[in-house]
Amino acid sequence: MTEFNLATLPDYLHQRHEKIRIFEPEVPLRIEEIGDGNLNTVYRVSDVAHPERSLVLKHAPPYIKILGPDYPLSTERLTYESRALEIYNQLVSGTVPAQYDFDAAMSVIAMEDLREASVLRDDLIAGKVDPSIAEQVGRFMGIVHSQTYVDNAPKATAQHYSQQFANTTMQSITADYVFTFPFTEHETNFCTSGLEPDVRQLKADADFLQQAAHLKHIFLTTQQGVTHGDLHTGSVLVQNNTAKVIDAEFAFYGPVGFDIGLYWANYLLSFFSHQDTSHVQSALKIAIVQTWQTYTAEFKLVDSDLKAQTLQNIFHDAIGFAGLEMLRRLVGAAHVKDIEGIVNLPWKLSVEKAALQFGTTLVKQHQSLRDIASVIEML
Repeated sequence: MTEFNLATLPDYLHQRHEKIRIFEPEVPLRIEEIGDGNLNTVYRVSDVAHPERSLVLKHAPPYIKILGPDYPLSTERLTYESRALEIYNQLVSGTVPAQYDFDAAMSVIAMEDLREASVLRDDLIAGKVDPSIAEQVGRFMGIVHSQTYVDNAPKATAQHYSQQFANTTMQSITADYVFTFPFTEHETNFCTSGLEPDVRQLKADADFLQQAAHLKHIFLTTQQGVTHGDLHTGSVLVQNNTAKVIDAEFAFYGPVGFDIGLYWANYLLSFFSHQDTSHVQSALKIAIVQTWQTYTAEFKLVDSDLKAQTLQNIFHDAIGFAGLEMLRRLVGAAHVKDIEGIVNLPWKLSVEKAALQFGTTLVKQHQSLRDIASVIEML
């Protein structure tokens, strides 16, 4: 079988029945394509007679889904996601979907269907800010990062993690689209009409470009722990006040502050999108602080004397990464619907100008900001 699509899925599921073990043999199944991801196709499969019996199939075609076969991309990305799901379920059980089966040959993961869950980004757009979700994600990151941290593991174990998550293809894509392309004249960049003068000023800012290059070097060379690599508010599902982290195909062994930075950046973008709703902004500030407080409480080091300095270094990296993530979501290839959904164009431009200025400041001052309180004070 060479094609994986709605027409061939019934045969595929029959062949993998003994491994997936969710449905009874030969039962009628409902299969539908769901999700709007750029890279992969996602299907929901449910028992027609018992729709509560369902699963999600995630398939990686050998190209970027949104661009088509002319843009090849290694299917190995799902191998790294499968490994990440295993690690996450071992270290912090229940924080990611259960994995039922991984078919490396076809690049397919069968996993738990969280059909009743909402996307965290959508909740924030609607003004629903639950600080306990930020705490849960902070806990998730703190445990995973510290349990896989290079200074916590025996040398052989650290080398194993490094080899298991040598996801260089996806890491290179991130390096281009977060650290480089948005600040050059690249065909994938776009911005709101009226933001061009601010973008030109950003691209001519020597101090900013130097700091961005420094952070890119950290991203590409630092090996600290298992890093999700794409942990934003669209990568967290919320169900019954419980957070589940998804979409770990970018997982790599790298600077753990990258996860914190991306997560913070998307809360900050939500903050600026709610400029007319002060109570939502206040809740978002609390959530950002709670993320860090929980993270630092859960981050354990064998050498406790090193914890304060280690966390300070992670914090500085995270702040710089947060600034770059904010900026690339404003002027690069992948924007966020928190802001893209604003229909009043003058208001949208005002939001983007404020967010761009703040993101630029984070990048330029990431090494001098003392703590998360000092960041919140700048808002």
